[in-house]
Amino acid sequence: MVSNQRDRLGQTLAERRRRNTLIAFISGLVVLLLLPVSSVVAWRAVRDSKAAQEVIALPSRSMPTTPTAIFAVVDESNRLSALSVLAIDTDGAGGSVMIIPVQVAIAGTPDGQPRSLSDVFTEEGSEGLQREVQNMTNSQIDLLSVTDVDDTGALIARAGTVKVDFSDNVTDSEQEVTILIAPKGKNSFSPIEAAAVLAALNVNLEDQRRNPAIRSIWDGIAVAVDTGKLGATPVPVVPDVGAQVPPDMMTFMSALFAGPINVWQIAATPIDDYENNPAGLDVYEYDAGEVVMVMASMAPSAMVAVFPTLNVHFDSPYPDLEVSRQASLRLLYMATNVMLVRQVSETPPPVTIIRYSDEMDKSIAQSLSLMLGELVFERATEGIEGVDIQIILGDSFLEFLKSGAKPDPNIDPQDLVARIAPSTTLDTAKVSTDVTTVSTGSVGT
Repeated sequence: MVSNQRDRLGQTLAERRRRNTLIAFISGLVVLLLLPVSSVVAWRAVRDSKAAQEVIALPSRSMPTTPTAIFAVVDESNRLSALSVLAIDTDGAGGSVMIIPVQVAIAGTPDGQPRSLSDVFTEEGSEGLQREVQNMTNSQIDLLSVTDVDDTGALIARAGTVKVDFSDNVTDSEQEVTILIAPKGKNSFSPIEAAAVLAALNVNLEDQRRNPAIRSIWDGIAVAVDTGKLGATPVPVVPDVGAQVPPDMMTFMSALFAGPINVWQIAATPIDDYENNPAGLDVYEYDAGEVVMVMASMAPSAMVAVFPTLNVHFDSPYPDLEVSRQASLRLLYMATNVMLVRQVSETPPPVTIIRYSDEMDKSIAQSLSLMLGELVFERATEGIEGVDIQIILGDSFLEFLKSGAKPDPNIDPQDLVARIAPSTTLDTAKVSTDVTTVSTGSVGT
């Protein structure tokens, strides 16, 4: 029953996102004029038929399941204080954490009226928060947990002692009184003390000054977890399917702590110009290329195809993650769906390779040279379910980054994401509100 609900929700999200995204992109991205969008839609209608699938089918692997959750923490006044997206690895143990600053501005607001994730939670509650995080990440997330300090402490209890090194004091504000939660420097915390840091919210302090402490807590948890020697329990794994979605957050956290954890904190830049932030609010912009790169690396099964063009999997043989971020941003700019990102330990090809399974996909992919540089095409010998083309970044892409075309600077990178209609409903059977293999090659920094 839950599986059927999730499938229906995924279809609804995808349909609404495609419709809303087309409106925004057709008016905003001139480069789309170079893409035969109507032909792509028609081709997909034909290719998705059973007869067409029999003609063009290749040996394929399924996208292994990577269960996901939103892990939100609130302070004593029920204000959003910390936010992360979590993913469990395909083997059911360990995973990744992507920390999102609570004051990042959501896309799609009127000019000069920025609205943060914290604002959304205050005004719309957990459902609004989940909707906007899914918007940011072009994904459908399985579980939602919003917890106060006590319940947060219970969720991270298996980590045991958490050792951190803070660059500044951690403070909280209550009725205009500032309270010291933890001093600057090295500290060792019990789980409930670590939770108090995540729940601390000094309203007189800019969000960018709070984020290092949140990152330090998650880094400390990752060290405490190590390779999963805490007696934590992985979730079941189905062959050729992947990890199964846990029934609740306690089970989810046990599986996350059963193996090594990668931690990533997305960059957030203050919006400090008068035109976009005339009231001088404490709000920040994010880079959609970075967010989607991380999400497609740590949780590819959660990614939603929001554009009626190509679903893309790209491999980067370069250790510099800026290369992957640039590729992700440029692919989003070209209105393609980034479904899977891998960092691979291979010798880079001299020219970026695109592997395709049918001529229409090849024809559409040729326009990607506008933002990726020189390309060579190869026939694929196998595929991944839900992916149209595979891109292997080559030295030609690095050269193109130096002097080639760049995305229009007038287009805000965070607008390169989809929007879900406000009327979207959530699968409440999969939402926990506790207030009161295809190797994914997860990035980590």
